[in-house]
This record gives sequence, C-alpha cells and structure tokens, in this order.
Amino acid sequence: MNGPTPGLKRFSLAILFFGALIGFTKQAMASGDYGCSKIWRVVHHGYQGCSNMAFLSPSNDTRVNLLLMMADLRPAKPRPVAKKSTTIHPNEPLFLWEQLAGTLGTQADKDAVRNGDMETQKNPASCPATLPPDDPFAQALQADHELKPEERDALLKARQQTQSGCAADAAAGAVAGAEKAAKTVSAKAYALYLEGAAEFWRSDYDKATATFSSLADAQPVWVRETAIYMIGRSLINRAQVGAFDEYGSFKKDWHADPKTVSGAEAALDKYLQQYPKGVYAQSARGLKRRGYWLAGDIARLQEEYGALLLLSPEQRNVGDIGLVQEIDNKITTLPDTFGAPRDGAQGDELFKSTQNPLLLAMLDLQAMRTPEKVRGNSESEGSHDDLIPISRLQQQKPYFAAQMPLYEYLLAAHAFYIENKPAEVLRMIPDAASQGSFSYVQFSRQMLRGMALEALKDHNALGFWMQMLPGAQAAYERPALELAIAHHEERAGEIRNVFAPASPVHYPYLREVLLAKVADADLLRTQAKNTNAPQRERDIALFTLLYKEVTRGNSENFLKDLALVPPTAPTDGSFTLDDYPDNYFTPDGPQPPPIPVGIFLHDKTNANFGCPGLRASEEQLVKDADNPTARLCVADFVRLNQSVTYLESMTSSGDELGDTPSLFPGGIFVRMDTYMAVLANAKSSRNDKAYALFRAVNCYAPSGNNDCGGKDVPKAQRKAWFTTLKHDYAGTRWANALQYYW
Repeated sequence: MNGPTPGLKRFSLAILFFGALIGFTKQAMASGDYGCSKIWRVVHHGYQGCSNMAFLSPSNDTRVNLLLMMADLRPAKPRPVAKKSTTIHPNEPLFLWEQLAGTLGTQADKDAVRNGDMETQKNPASCPATLPPDDPFAQALQADHELKPEERDALLKARQQTQSGCAADAAAGAVAGAEKAAKTVSAKAYALYLEGAAEFWRSDYDKATATFSSLADAQPVWVRETAIYMIGRSLINRAQVGAFDEYGSFKKDWHADPKTVSGAEAALDKYLQQYPKGVYAQSARGLKRRGYWLAGDIARLQEEYGALLLLSPEQRNVGDIGLVQEIDNKITTLPDTFGAPRDGAQGDELFKSTQNPLLLAMLDLQAMRTPEKVRGNSESEGSHDDLIPISRLQQQKPYFAAQMPLYEYLLAAHAFYIENKPAEVLRMIPDAASQGSFSYVQFSRQMLRGMALEALKDHNALGFWMQMLPGAQAAYERPALELAIAHHEERAGEIRNVFAPASPVHYPYLREVLLAKVADADLLRTQAKNTNAPQRERDIALFTLLYKEVTRGNSENFLKDLALVPPTAPTDGSFTLDDYPDNYFTPDGPQPPPIPVGIFLHDKTNANFGCPGLRASEEQLVKDADNPTARLCVADFVRLNQSVTYLESMTSSGDELGDTPSLFPGGIFVRMDTYMAVLANAKSSRNDKAYALFRAVNCYAPSGNNDCGGKDVPKAQRKAWFTTLKHDYAGTRWANALQYYW
C-alpha cells in the first residue's frame, strides 16, 4: 500500500475491486464456488457455480451471464475463439467464473485485479524500505520547484514511514519531523497532507476529513486536487464503519447514516465539478456508486450501471470484468433492509428500479432458478413461490426494445425452466442452427431450442446439435455442443458414435466417463488398441476392460486381453476421471497421474493367504469358475489395489453423462458377496471359510463403516461371524489374528 495517494488508473480500478473483496462471501446471486462439483449435463435448473456454460442460463453464475451479454455489445472487436492455452482453457464444456473472466478479460481487467489487490492490502508483513517508483506523492514532490532540498528529503522520508505496514508511532514521528522541517507554504501543505494520510489509515476518518478539508485551497496543485478527492473518500469510509460482520457481509439491520452518505456524495460531486477529467474522476464516480449501495439507493445505483454498460472499457476506464464484479457484488450484497432480488416487495423494487436490458436479464435468469432435488440431494435452495412470474417479464418488454432477441430468449427460458413447456420454446425460438458464427445470445437461443428438442425426444435433436457445430466459434461454445452430443448419443444407446473417427466429441472427460461407466467389452477393447486415440484414453479403456473382466467372471477374455498390457506399464498412480484442464495434455504443461494398468501384471497379493497372483488365480477360474480360493484372491486383488475400486464408487447427481446402465454384462463387484458365497460353498476348505469370515468382519474395521460395498450388515451379525470364527475355526491363523469385531 502506498498510503492514501494512489496513482491514476491504479486507484480508480481498485475502487471497483474493493467492493468485491468486502462482499465476497455473500454471493446471493453468484454464490460461492468452493466445494462444488461439476454436473455433467446441459440442462441445469439450480445454481451451479462449477458448471457454468457458454449460454445464458439460470444455473450460471450471474457474473457469467452478464459477461456473456456484455461480450455481444462490441461485435466489431475480434471475438475470443476456442484455442489451446497453458493458462486459459476455453475448450471446457463446464467452467468457473474465473476461467471465463480470464478468457474474455482485457489487459485493463488484469491490471485491475493486480493493482486492486495491492491497493486493498493494508497490512503487509513489514514496513516497506523504499517507495515505489510510481508513487504519486513522491512524483509531485520532485515536480514542485518551490520546495527546498531539505524539505523534500524530510517529506520523502515521512512518506516512506506512512506507508501501510509501518508502525503508527514511527509514522507520527516522521510526519512531525517533516512538519518541523517545512518552511515554505508548499512544504507545509505536503506535510499536513501526510498527517491526514496517517489519520486515514488509522481509520480516524473524522480527523482525516477535517485535515483534508483544510487543504481544499492548498497552493500545490497535486495536494489541492488529492485532498478534495480524499474528503469524499474519507466520508465514504466513515459511512461504512460497523457495516460488515467478520465474513464481509452486511450486519443484520445495519443502516448507513444518511447525513454521512449525502456529505460524501456532495464532496465527490465537488471534486468532479472542479476536476471533471481529473486524476481520480473515475474513482470518484465509483465511490459515489458505493454511497448509493450503502444507502440502498437501488434506482440511482442501477441507473449508473446502465450507463456504464453502454461505454467501452476505455471510455469508463474500467474493464468488463471489473464492472461485472462490482455490479454483482453491489446488487447481491445490498443491506438486508433493502432486500435481495427474491425478497418479496423489496425484491420487486429492485426489478422495478431496473431498466437496462442486460441487468434485467441477469436478474430475470437468477429469479428462474428452481430447486432441483435429485437422488435426495438439493442443488439449490428456495421454493417455486420465489420464481419470477411471466407477468413481470411481460411488463419489462419496453426496456428490451433494442434487445428483442434477448427478450424473446427470456420468455422462452421461462417456458422451459419454469413452465416446463418445451413445445412452446420451439414456437418462440426459430431454427437458426446453421450460422457462420454465434453471438452468445444467438448461441443461447439455439441451445435452448436444442434442449427443448431433447425434452420432446425429437428425432431431429442430434442433427440440430451437429448443424450448430460450424458456427460455435466463440470461447466455450463448441465444448457445450460436445457435451450435448455425447449426452444424446448415450441416451440413444449409440455411444460408439462418440468414438467414431469423424466424431465431433473431443473433450477428454466426455469420452473417458463413457468408457469407464457405460462401454461394453468390445468398445473398450477397440479403444485400448486404437493408436489414433490419446494414450490416456487408451489406458482408461484397457484398465476398465481388465478390471471388469476380472470382477464380472470373464476370466478367459481377461487372460487374452492381458497381452495388451506393456511389460513396463505403471503400477503407481490412480484411476480417477478428474476433469483435467487442457494444459495437462500439452508438452509444457503438468501431466495427470498415470493410469496404473501395470497392476494387472504385477499385482499385490496376499502371501499370508497363499494367493499365487492375479493371472494364476484367473487361470484357476477358467478351469473352475466357482473356485473358492481363486475367488477370494480376486477379492484380495481389489482390496489391495485401491485404485481399482474407483470404478465401483463413481456417483453422480442424476441424468449426467455416464448415468445410463453399463453395457458390460454383470453387476457391480461387491467383496462382501464373495465372502458370503465362499461361506455357502460346499467346496470351500476350512481355511477358505475362516479367511472369508476374517475378511467379512474386517470390512467394518476400524471405523464401523462398510468398506466392502453392498448393504450394511447389522453389528449383531458381525458379532456372530466373529464368534463363529473363534469357535468353529479355532486354531486357524485367521481366528488367532482377529481380536475384535466392529
């Protein structure tokens, strides 16, 4: 922190980001993105922070929806296209807000993020030993020829000591030294300014306001302008004292002091009147918006945002990302007294006060979010009573006079997401799938039409998605279509098409999840041998094939397919279908952990039980599919090679990619079923049964939770197994080894 005298663009941009920082945890509309998982389908009804897509959707982060619409405002500029990058991944079907911001952001946005962080960091680890080269106070001193050398030196020393992170007593002493050394009028003004700066950073805003007010007619031009600006800034900071809780959210029932807010506005207006193109003009306007926010003045706040949205980043001196962040944080973190968009009459006021079509669309989509209960889990909170009525959309029509395609999309979205009338969507959104390129609003309209076709099970749905592919040129558009196509092919029972040479589905996760969860043996074998497929995909296909052959009783084919495993195949790694970004698959990017295909050749075995190795056990099962010892050894292979168990534990939220029944014969492998089968098998030896009991009891060790899959067994039954092992199989190493049951 350089003290209260920020540089030109640095501070004007940082003001926007300060609001984002203090309100970060209260994202009523954008919501937090931490701890969420991607939901691999195209249609989402509730908020999905990790599953944003390149079309306007109620489930998107509100910042995503607003930025997509803003990107369409400047069609003359080159549109970002999907391309490989080691830092940005615009090829992902589902993405975070931060990824879209990085893709569509300008250099001004990057500067804002960097400088905004610097300007709001008030507590560095230690007092900086020097001033930054672009420090405006130091620059003003060097340019002022009225100062004597000794005055300038004293002021520079004092300025260094008043930076954030410096001790308060040291700063006070340095300022006192500068005031003592000041003899000229200019030097005294600079010294007094430093006194106000120290008061400001001590949060003594009343004193700071008085000090800066006394400098409103100061002789040095820089001091005069900056002091007038700092009056308004001090009053804004004074107005928000006590406003926020420990998480950065407004405290319940907190009210801004109207007198302080109006005083700040008057001071900022005075600055803008005297310096309409001044150093801090944009920052002053941002502070005025902050005052409207603190006071809950929705109408004026949204009027300001509406005007800013029409300006280019160069005209407003703020990048699109910075503006989106501010709008989202200000609107979503209004004091509770004034209500969030869904809070009854207060929420109605927010809509009534908004006339800008982009802001209305952002609010409308957010109000279309519906609670989505799938398999007992809710993706979002709220009730259908919260949803926006169609009458509200109809009342907004005049404000969309210049954005009718957007308005029509909102009406169609209401029909789809709230009224569940996909046929109405087809009537409202004409087919325009074949285009050279899509704006994001155009893409949104056609994606909604495609979703309606899918909902109606229209036989033209797949062809419609295919028609859209050539025009999907903007960032994140094509991968959204890839997900739609893969999802369709799976539900049509045609996942082979996803792996055909001419398949448009390229995104790795979409292909890998279908192999791991749905593919039959023939497709897995084909992809394992496919030299044109990525190595990771081939390894996933081979791993899945061998594992399912081992655990589904297909020993003969397992022994044949084992020849596909290279002798040097890795045994370390993990079998997980994490959604690795594109840069994991570039030569200069990090690499995902290897798929441990080598465990099928060099498996861990239980020497104490006498397992001869997986290959030998499978050879025994070819001769006798019910061989108890061999079956126990297969169960031990699964137990000892934990990476394979991922295939039996993959879950989803319903109707996701990979959710249809597996085409590979046989059900999920459950170790407990093996133990029960061995106990019931008349061919089982005494040692086999003792080991089966030992392992069955240990399925619950040491936590009491089932580690073997299948239905939970009551504790009384586990006690009975323990007792049986101790009495009926006394003297076996397994009875001697087991001391407890869980």
